[in-house]
Amino acid sequence: MSLPTISAVICTRNRGERVVSAATSILRNDHPSFELIVVDQSTDTVTANALQRFQADPRLRYVASPTQGLGIARNIGLQLARSPFVAFTDDDCRVPSTWLQSIESELTREPRAAVVFCNVVPGPHDESAGFIPAYQRRQRAVVRTFWAKCRARGIGAGMAVRRDLVLAMGGFDESLGAGGRFPSAEDADLALRAIVHGWYVVETPATYVIHDGFRTWSEARELATRDWEGLGAAYIKPLKAGYWRAGIVLLYELLVPAFIEPLRPLLRLRRPRGLGRLIALIRGCVRGLAVPIDPEYLVYQRATRSAVVEQSL
Repeated sequence: MSLPTISAVICTRNRGERVVSAATSILRNDHPSFELIVVDQSTDTVTANALQRFQADPRLRYVASPTQGLGIARNIGLQLARSPFVAFTDDDCRVPSTWLQSIESELTREPRAAVVFCNVVPGPHDESAGFIPAYQRRQRAVVRTFWAKCRARGIGAGMAVRRDLVLAMGGFDESLGAGGRFPSAEDADLALRAIVHGWYVVETPATYVIHDGFRTWSEARELATRDWEGLGAAYIKPLKAGYWRAGIVLLYELLVPAFIEPLRPLLRLRRPRGLGRLIALIRGCVRGLAVPIDPEYLVYQRATRSAVVEQSL
């Protein structure tokens, strides 16, 4: 049997049957040669049982892992993938039938691209009750410089990588991402490290994923704190390793989204909103300074994780 030319990876933990919708949408893709790897860090068997309906589909590979952390889970999927391109989406997302074909086309079109982000559009929801994190770009961009990275803000719900390049960079930082030491920004971190190492990041509107991850407005502050602290921890690493030009990305985050934008309501004589971003960003930087990094790969040092074995459903 020939190897797939692209792999899709869903990482999940204790989300029960929610992963079924994401898996179904990927398995409905019209790509002629792909595999789907589900990395399950759940502490129960609900997700495994829910995926039993796909056990006759040879494209689905199920991996149960005793580990915890999105960065770790992404690396497990990356290492197990049998194809040169690996597309990631979340367990609360759905993708169109052309998603994998479009992702593969983008990576083939730009051979120096280590990372590709597609649009992430919010699913149906009540905007008065809350929001769904999303990211949409109207025009394609090839990000080659640190300055360009300042305005390139793709998110991991719609992300793909060139496997060999990312593995050569040390993979995802396992201290970053939900469940990690710094519970966010493993996606932004990988993009910045790619540019540090001389590779490109592509952001494309050629395809999209639909995000169904609804958050109430009361959850917004906690989510923002998590995200901005993660960004601080991610963006301080190149400076620790002596990549001073990368500091423009952190400086931009400090001055524009974290400081100037929250103060704009003052121009309309209104109360500033969002200054907690600045506090969280600085806290992430300070916490990151206290943790040793691998200066070659620009990842935080951590203990060796448990071995993972692929399982049958």
